[in-house]
Amino acid sequence: MPGNGAQRFEAWVYVILANKRKTVKEATAGKKDVMKEIATDVVIETDYEGVTVGAIRTSAGVLMVDAPKRPKDAAAWRAACTRSASGPDRLLVLLDEHPDRVCGASGTRCPVITHERAALAMNNRPSTARQPAGANNPEDETQPETVNNSRTIHPEITFSTSLSINWGEEPILIEYHAGSSKGSTWVILPDRQVAFVGDSVTPKQPPFLASADIEEWLKSLHEIKLARFKDFILISGRATLVTLNDVNDLEKFLKNADNKIKKISPSKGNLDEINAVAEELAREFSPKTKRELELFKNRLVYGVSQYVFNHASNSA
Repeated sequence: MPGNGAQRFEAWVYVILANKRKTVKEATAGKKDVMKEIATDVVIETDYEGVTVGAIRTSAGVLMVDAPKRPKDAAAWRAACTRSASGPDRLLVLLDEHPDRVCGASGTRCPVITHERAALAMNNRPSTARQPAGANNPEDETQPETVNNSRTIHPEITFSTSLSINWGEEPILIEYHAGSSKGSTWVILPDRQVAFVGDSVTPKQPPFLASADIEEWLKSLHEIKLARFKDFILISGRATLVTLNDVNDLEKFLKNADNKIKKISPSKGNLDEINAVAEELAREFSPKTKRELELFKNRLVYGVSQYVFNHASNSA
């Protein structure tokens, strides 16, 4: 956004911040912070339920990357960020539309940035008041009490391809990288060589397939292995550090899954066939217990069934 357009956008962001900025009461006073600093002024937190969350501290404020899925935890995370040595402003980037990210976002009480397709998916999602009992799908992995205590959010800032937040000497790049979800987003610090890649890579567990496009996903994974991201610290939304082996393993899995899914006839809607494929794919992750196998299988049953339906509809 060059010239005056960029200035108007920056002014608009700060108007939103001024209107949103409030004092957040620390619901967990006395709780010890367990942030892990992975680079200068870049921290992550892996102990909250849901996704791995991060924060980038700048002289202007803190850019939070994802939110814990419980609103109370999200408020505590914001309070922890407020205590950090940084400016007063707060922004939250949601790396996609998955309920694990969205349910607690209102607890951060700050403007939300996300990809336009993720925002559309959030706005089109039925409210909990209209959902029948037990309507949560296995891919959500969201407890009913979490959903019931959450509020619908409407992201204030959306983008189509990329966005840059200039809160210091190093720009914070927010980019769309298609494949793993409708609005898959990465947050990149080019100088500090850090990238939050969300659910584009999910080490040691099945990926989320329901809103995926495997062909585009493989392109995004290939990009991770190019020179641009050499020597980067890569942060998964479901773990901590991502290794090149994790990327290679996921590429192999997605190609295998794609081959198996293409053999499922969408017209028959054969649930037994989907269950068999899901269990076979789940076992590739060597689950340690029957419960873990069931969790992996349930995620893949839902993901595979939605993938078959979505892509049959697109090709019709």
